[in-house]
Amino acid sequence: MGAPVMIAERMEAGGGGRRPAFRVIEPAPPRAHAHDEDIPRDAAHPGGVNGAAAASLAYLAAAPLLGAAIWLVAGAGGRDATILHAMGTYGAALILFFAGVRWGVAVMKPGGPTVRALGGAALPFALALPLLYPFDPDLRLPALMLTILALLLDDLRATNRGDGAPTWYLAVRLPLTALVMVAFAVALAATAP
Repeated sequence: MGAPVMIAERMEAGGGGRRPAFRVIEPAPPRAHAHDEDIPRDAAHPGGVNGAAAASLAYLAAAPLLGAAIWLVAGAGGRDATILHAMGTYGAALILFFAGVRWGVAVMKPGGPTVRALGGAALPFALALPLLYPFDPDLRLPALMLTILALLLDDLRATNRGDGAPTWYLAVRLPLTALVMVAFAVALAATAP
């Protein structure tokens, strides 16, 4: 059962008038859906999360960056500004996604979000915005790498404290971050002057 929720209701008041009144109610327990038993679940993940599906989606998220890095290597070391710009934009979008995950973790806390948790969710967003701008890839890609790595380390610390994302998410996020780092490092090496 979740935390009590405050709702507003219109209730009859004495004297024939209506006035707003508030009462605390308990949320209904989650309902099982007929198709729930058809969804494959991974018992190793709390909440019945399908770990294989989550991992597959994470690896698919890294695929565009890995493909772009391979393209740069196959291009005989040429600096393809369009590919580097796309990689930078995609990397900044990943940071925005991580900010969204942090926001979701913060607002789902039983006692509500703390200022620290909300700040920790807003900071990656603020860091990602300038990284969306197409500037020198020799600066942009390392800045993305440092930001993504710093967010991962902070997420690991938060989870160890009990304030962060579930451990299954970080188990998927670690390989995703490693693949992203490899893609950026290969791109930088392939385009080094």
